[in-house]
Amino acid sequence: MVVLLAGMAGMKRSGWIFSLATLLPVLLLVLAALLGGLWGWLALMYLSPFTMVLDWLMPVATDKSAPARDFPLADRLSVILAVSHFVLLIVAVWALSGHAGLSYLDTVVVFLAYGLFFGQISNPNAHELIHRTDRRLFDLGKWVYITLLFGHHTSAHPRIHHRFVASIHDPNSAPLGESFYAFAPRAWFGSFRAGHEI
Repeated sequence: MVVLLAGMAGMKRSGWIFSLATLLPVLLLVLAALLGGLWGWLALMYLSPFTMVLDWLMPVATDKSAPARDFPLADRLSVILAVSHFVLLIVAVWALSGHAGLSYLDTVVVFLAYGLFFGQISNPNAHELIHRTDRRLFDLGKWVYITLLFGHHTSAHPRIHHRFVASIHDPNSAPLGESFYAFAPRAWFGSFRAGHEI
């Protein structure tokens, strides 16, 4: 965290905003697990409607002419998010198993907030990491996927999906008109089989 903050010293304002917006849910989730109440609701609201608004605003705040210069510390932030994922996973299991003394409603709110973080932040972050050429970053993404019970995606995504995208050989490409309920199990088990075979 200190390395990221030190590196951010010369960064544009949009880089600061993006870093803070990305890391704030980590703090909110820890506070939600420890204290419940308002903190759980803040985490849940941040990871749902507020994040949607931020997604609309970020293109306005960034320089589209030089995206690489706009946020040069992307890999560092990605590593911090991945390491935070492992910490949050432990905190979530601790809190949701009853050790935090959360009320029933707080438990539901914390469960939903952590689920949103793991699905909306950890999963795409792992996807970015498995595309890095640095083997350490790739392995970090792989382990995030493994903790999400999606480890097969580490091999299936680059070796199957990238190769056969939008064809019948890619279990993660939905044919036109296929419902989510038909697609989800076919994609999950199909990519597991294809990733195992490859």
